Amino acid sequence: MNEHVDHLYLDRIDLRALVELLREIPDLVEDLTITSTNQARTGAGGNVRAHRRPTAQPLPYDPRALRVADSLHAVLVSWVRLVCEQRGLEYRDSPTTTGLARWLDRNIIAFAMTEGVQGAPAEIRAATQAAWRVICPPDAAIVLDDSTVAQALTCRLNAAGIAALAEELGGEYRGLTVRRVQTLRDAGLITPLPGPWAPGWPEQYLVGDVLEGHLAHPRRTRRTKVDR
Repeated sequence: MNEHVDHLYLDRIDLRALVELLREIPDLVEDLTITSTNQARTGAGGNVRAHRRPTAQPLPYDPRALRVADSLHAVLVSWVRLVCEQRGLEYRDSPTTTGLARWLDRNIIAFAMTEGVQGAPAEIRAATQAAWRVICPPDAAIVLDDSTVAQALTCRLNAAGIAALAEELGGEYRGLTVRRVQTLRDAGLITPLPGPWAPGWPEQYLVGDVLEGHLAHPRRTRRTKVDR
């Protein structure tokens, strides 16, 4: 690289960052393919979320993933074409997004010697970040106003559903677990709603009654040993 350093349009730091970015793309494309065909749902940090039973038939593909995949592909095509035109090269590799990224990586010096390449890192990074946002969307913040809470109080849920709601409510309700619901029932503070329910279905409770019982019934605290 030293003999060409005077002809590069990118400094060493930008060039190294560009190489790292290009080498991320094959894995990104694989994850994007999985997302685009609705084979997985991921959350922040890349954790796979289990599917819930859908209320309607889902699309067999994710249009957002397809759009960002097309955008990333178009960005790489434009830079490969520019490098080939200015440096007198011929592209003979795979026309896929992964193939384009690997070609630019292998021809990084020619890429860096291409006039106008200064805008490549930012443009490619923007395209990859858009793809990652589709693959790993940030968890939406849960906003619970007074009307939402009031409506929740009239709902009928089983113990697991109530525990999940309590986790969202937080604060003094955070300790309202499935086991805590059973404790309240054993204490006679809450009573399951009458059916009819299907055989084997979990019992349901009025949410408001359970929340009220949880606050009214003190929880036992563990005693700590005191040295005598």
